[in-house]
Amino acid sequence: MKSTDVKHSIAGFYFQLLIACYELVNVYEYEDAYVGVECDADVRVNYGNDKFIEAKFYSDDSFTRGQEAITHTIYNFYHTYKRTKTSGTFQIKTNVPFATSDLTFFSNWNKKQFDIPSEYINYVKDCLVYEYVEKKEGKAAFEAFKISYKKSNPRLKRPQFKRALIDHLHLYPDDYKNYLTGDVLISDEEILEFVKLVAFDTPRKKVDKFNSIMVLKEKTEYHLSVHFPGLSGFEYENIRFLIMNAFLDTTVDTTSFVLKTSSINQIVANHTESIQELFNKDILASSIKDIEIELIKYEQLLKRRGHSDSLERILKVIGACTEQWVYGMKEYGVTQMNSRYLMGSSPSYALNILELFKAMGEIYSLSEKDLGNIELFDLEGINNISFSKYKGFSLKTTPHASDKQDEQLLITAFIEHTLKDQHLLKAIGDETIIFDADCKICDPERLNIEDIVMDISKPYGTILNQEFYRSFQYKCIRCVRLLTHDADCPFTKSFKEGRI
Repeated sequence: MKSTDVKHSIAGFYFQLLIACYELVNVYEYEDAYVGVECDADVRVNYGNDKFIEAKFYSDDSFTRGQEAITHTIYNFYHTYKRTKTSGTFQIKTNVPFATSDLTFFSNWNKKQFDIPSEYINYVKDCLVYEYVEKKEGKAAFEAFKISYKKSNPRLKRPQFKRALIDHLHLYPDDYKNYLTGDVLISDEEILEFVKLVAFDTPRKKVDKFNSIMVLKEKTEYHLSVHFPGLSGFEYENIRFLIMNAFLDTTVDTTSFVLKTSSINQIVANHTESIQELFNKDILASSIKDIEIELIKYEQLLKRRGHSDSLERILKVIGACTEQWVYGMKEYGVTQMNSRYLMGSSPSYALNILELFKAMGEIYSLSEKDLGNIELFDLEGINNISFSKYKGFSLKTTPHASDKQDEQLLITAFIEHTLKDQHLLKAIGDETIIFDADCKICDPERLNIEDIVMDISKPYGTILNQEFYRSFQYKCIRCVRLLTHDADCPFTKSFKEGRI
């Protein structure tokens, strides 16, 4: 069963594909082995028994047992175990070590030393409770607990209800059943058997994402050189990329969810022709490679400019955007998907679109309210991005530098684009259009919409079109970016405050 959970994704598809590639090459000697992406975990490996892998990146220097990314992964792993009764293993890979406060807890877990089994059994139940109090199964009981807790602690201004509930359940473990229904909870003995299958792969000290990616690439290409000696470093890199592209195909192929080790032989045999064909004919492959390189550079830039603390929130948004964007390019074609954001005839300017998503991540990192999840599809009007707890926008960019620098050229490009591609037919009016621009597109006095529409539009649609284009609010990303941030910009302030 394929997973659609991208809640904690940071690097989008790329890092998952890289892990999958490494794992497939690593089990090459097992004839019937296979690896799948988004099959009950980020990566699922089978070479006799299943191994389910989830990768988690942190901007902090360590992680604790209470962090949401870990509890959410335990929740997912638990349900996979409950459904499949697998005897395989579950692995959580992180780029940071255990926090000192939880070092003994996790170290003993990895050593399978469960001197107090109930501590680990209850921890799994805690991970389930964290999720189910937000679902219909446990929501009513949680609301009743919050009312009771408020009455008992009237002086607390910002009570931590979930933490308080967990503390309560540790004192009164029989109350777990109020939040976890009978069809959710398995026996304590079964939970302990599940715990024994879970392990944590952590470094001794924090490793940044860039170094993690580089190490994994090198290890993958080294294994390829062992199994297929005599090729150049460039050829091993191309083979790795071809394997990753084959995994990408499985994410949208409804008939094949996995790659078998035998597929490596065919990829290696045809790698010279395949890589040339891929980059000549498949713009998607080139786009993914460009995105991969740019995101690594972007993360390094933000760190150098002093924005390390904002990285996790920024990359959460960019990761959600790029995953849905890559899915859209694969599902609907590069040209159709990219034309939603890119004004102009060429679909190949992926990095221009990535700048739009970066801007959304950066303003999200500064927001004072929870703006919700990111959606790119099934939106109102001509919007092409939406924050579920805020509002939608229509992001636009262009490969033409001159258009970005002049209000009249930019608004002309926008009008031509929306009329030519018939985007205006979906408009409802009043949408906010956000441009990647170097001019004052947000100043309506500089726009001459009526005359531009008159020149471009067909006569019978002129008046209606003018009304639509006048109703749109035109903004740019410059003031919301971290490196060019303008805290006094009204649009930036409303975005940060979550005001409609």
